[in-house]
Amino acid sequence: MNNKLIIRQATIQDLPKIVPIFDSYREYFKQQRNPVEAERYLFERFEHLESVIFIAEQNSEVIGFAQLYPTFSSLTLQRVWLLNDFFISEDYRDSGVGKQLFVKVKEFTLLTNSKGIELSVEHINKKAWGFWERQGFKMDDEFRYYFYKL
Repeated sequence: MNNKLIIRQATIQDLPKIVPIFDSYREYFKQQRNPVEAERYLFERFEHLESVIFIAEQNSEVIGFAQLYPTFSSLTLQRVWLLNDFFISEDYRDSGVGKQLFVKVKEFTLLTNSKGIELSVEHINKKAWGFWERQGFKMDDEFRYYFYKL
């Protein structure tokens, strides 16, 4: 069997392969599993060109994904990519898959002449802090971010 890791930008044809890991990602963050709604949500992102998804595949199984949403900086007049979703299946964590997936994300943001990549990490997820800091991310010390929940 071919164990080669393939990392590429996903297309709408990949939707059936992405839904299970996307639903697992949501479950990891304490959301109810709902493959039907997860598929609808992802379909709409593809249909309206509202996000870009990269997948990590091994043996035709999606074992990781990253989803980016475009946003913009009015001050610098540039695009910024929000790395909103990044997930590696539990069996593949600490194997280098996340690092390789992020390399592809970084290449994409460079190709799109972006200002950079923005992400947020749970306050309690120190392992993720370390991962992102090793990838070159710095905590913002210029702006304090707020969120208004409806």
